[in-house]
Amino acid sequence: MNEMIGFVLGNRQRERIIQVLASKGPMADDKLAKINRIPAAGVRKVLQELQEKGLLAVEGDLWQLTTLGTEVEKEMKRRA
Repeated sequence: MNEMIGFVLGNRQRERIIQVLASKGPMADDKLAKINRIPAAGVRKVLQELQEKGLLAVEGDLWQLTTLGTEVEKEMKRRA
């Protein structure tokens, strides 16, 4: 768990995407890019990194937190 939290907190874009998905629910990559003011290509790269770590899943064009992603986000909030 600490390794995952460190991975997310090691990059502000990862942290913001996790926070936005936790608060607003499943979302398309282009909307995440707009909300976070990050170029779409950058968001897609971060989403893929988070998916590879098992923190996000994609269904259709909507990205959402996995169970692990939700646990990591809750722990990040607790530590803040």
